Amino acid sequence: MCGVFGAFNCRKAAEICYVMGHAIQHRAKEYAGIASSDGSNIFCHKAKGIVQEVFDQDTLDKLHGKCAIGHIRYSTVEDNPKADNAQPILGVFNNREVAIAHNGNLVNYSELITKLKHPERLKTKIDTEIILRLFCESLAESLVDRIYDSVKFLRGSYSLLILFDDTVIAIRDPWGNRPLSIGEFGDSLYFSSETVSFESLGVNTKRSVQPGEILIVSKNESKSYFFDENSIYISPTNHKKAQCIFEKIYYSHPGSVVFDEAVVDFHLRAGKKLCQVCPTNTNCVVGVPDSAVYHAEGYANEMGISSVRAIARHHYIGRTFILPFQYLRDLAVRKKFIIIRRLVEGKDVVVVDDSIVRLTTMRGLVGLIRFAGAKSINLRIVSPMIISPCYYGIDTPNKSELIAANHSKEEIRQECGADSLEFLSVEDLKSLVDNPDDYCFACMTGDYPI
Repeated sequence: MCGVFGAFNCRKAAEICYVMGHAIQHRAKEYAGIASSDGSNIFCHKAKGIVQEVFDQDTLDKLHGKCAIGHIRYSTVEDNPKADNAQPILGVFNNREVAIAHNGNLVNYSELITKLKHPERLKTKIDTEIILRLFCESLAESLVDRIYDSVKFLRGSYSLLILFDDTVIAIRDPWGNRPLSIGEFGDSLYFSSETVSFESLGVNTKRSVQPGEILIVSKNESKSYFFDENSIYISPTNHKKAQCIFEKIYYSHPGSVVFDEAVVDFHLRAGKKLCQVCPTNTNCVVGVPDSAVYHAEGYANEMGISSVRAIARHHYIGRTFILPFQYLRDLAVRKKFIIIRRLVEGKDVVVVDDSIVRLTTMRGLVGLIRFAGAKSINLRIVSPMIISPCYYGIDTPNKSELIAANHSKEEIRQECGADSLEFLSVEDLKSLVDNPDDYCFACMTGDYPI
């Protein structure tokens, strides 16, 4: 999973991007980068690490201009250690510098390489670079046709920001798989994978970039076009959607609005449904911080009680799910949580979490709660069992890493040491959204819509 963000027509655009990137740092932690434009030249700084590690005031002061885009990344493909794997990626077209940032993952990488006139010029294995090369190699006379040349062959998931001169372009794939929103303050526009970025700036959320939309913003005008695999249109198409349900369950911040709904509302509703279909006889409901706190609150509210904050988290450890190697995930779990013994000792505890993917976190957490003296530990999981890899931007490419793809529910319970374990069903999860046909549930069903 990655995150993109950008600013148009505002002073200190790079510093604005720094704040926005920090606000969505929960999405990725391996690389960070910002590219800015003063109307003629592009300035860029990027490196391994989180935003506050990669940037300081000196680096930000060198990113001149009133337009900027940024990116935070964790790798979904094996990186070439000798290559520059951070984004934004820079290129040149018609003697003009251009930068691009991409959230998502393309499934037809090999096919796209054959579309390039000069594939030997690729410097990385990142699919984003192919999009950039297609853009730069296009011979189209109009800008929108050049953009269409760079996206018409793409298959998979992509929310894109492109920067050159005094122009910022926002693009979302026709399936709408990953979110991308627009903020507005005065004559300035802001873009981000999550609206919580706008909250951190005191900026109003204007709307979402629509699925299949190409939004071109320059000092002269702001204009939208729409596209699918066949053509460009001047109005939205009726293309089938495949919005990632995991964005609502886990990835997006509770303070964000994603796919036109407040994430916190979805979390509370999901916890309520979980309690209705997977009840327990206990008065101690604990959510796994940070992503399942409101799930647990919804569960406890349905029981007529309050959730208990019995798990404290060391926030500087970060998310174990997005660490790239298993041994790092194992080590991080042991350092990640502290159990407040007085709140669980001698009690039958319900632990509510958003999902179980590899079991790394839950196995270690159950052990910590057991050590703190819990009488019983009953796991209730919002997401259905994750049985299939995601090819659209989440780092679960290997089915052997997915515990539910290779073990039954009872085997998972035994493996993690819980006294009981229940998941929401796919049908129960679908009942939580107005139009389930507009969502992708591939990791839970094996049915890939894109």
